[in-house]
Amino acid sequence: MILRALLLLVSLALLAVPLWGQEGVSTSMLKASRAFLATLTPEQKARSNFPFNSDERFRWFYTPVSRKGIPFKEMTELQKKAAMDLLRAGLSEKGYTKAETIRSLEDVLREVEQGSGPTRDTGLYFFTFFGEPSESTSWGWRYEGHHLSQNWTIVNGKSVSAIGSSPQFFGANPAEVRSGPLKGKRALAGEEDLGRSLVKSLKTVQRSEAVLSGSAPSEILTSNQRKAAI
Repeated sequence: MILRALLLLVSLALLAVPLWGQEGVSTSMLKASRAFLATLTPEQKARSNFPFNSDERFRWFYTPVSRKGIPFKEMTELQKKAAMDLLRAGLSEKGYTKAETIRSLEDVLREVEQGSGPTRDTGLYFFTFFGEPSESTSWGWRYEGHHLSQNWTIVNGKSVSAIGSSPQFFGANPAEVRSGPLKGKRALAGEEDLGRSLVKSLKTVQRSEAVLSGSAPSEILTSNQRKAAI
């Protein structure tokens, strides 16, 4: 069941959300970004970096599409470690664990689909930068792959300490792993349980207004448009 209330929450989550007073976070991301970029070859850095005002900064997808940036599968072990350090700087430890769980579901989908679906590859998650990480100018970076789109924008470096963390998308397929080594794993268990609890808490009249359909749609209704709307 799809709720107007839940879709509103999703829409709000995809808007620009400045996090004021986060100097510690911006400093951590600055250091981690510089450390990661320092591990890249000139060719890799050229492919991973775009101007801050590039239209590419406004593109985001949660589906398995072709992306720009540097994917895990092209990184050395040193580069992967630096990339993970950067992701930890951008997310809480809980968020980092959630993101890695979602990435691991690509292995589950590959086994389930047996080649009948899109390419499922845990290595196809990309790091992309916009502008040069700096203490005084605006810059940003993105981590993205199937069912993950995490975007950060740092405005005027530490002088303002404004961090825009949007869009931040987490998705999961399957919602619950039914077999194999990850059996029982639910990447978004908290979100799913809260949504179900909200539906059950509604009175009959409220539910008639809130529920759009008795069956789940095949795709996210608001898609990945820059302005979310039903």
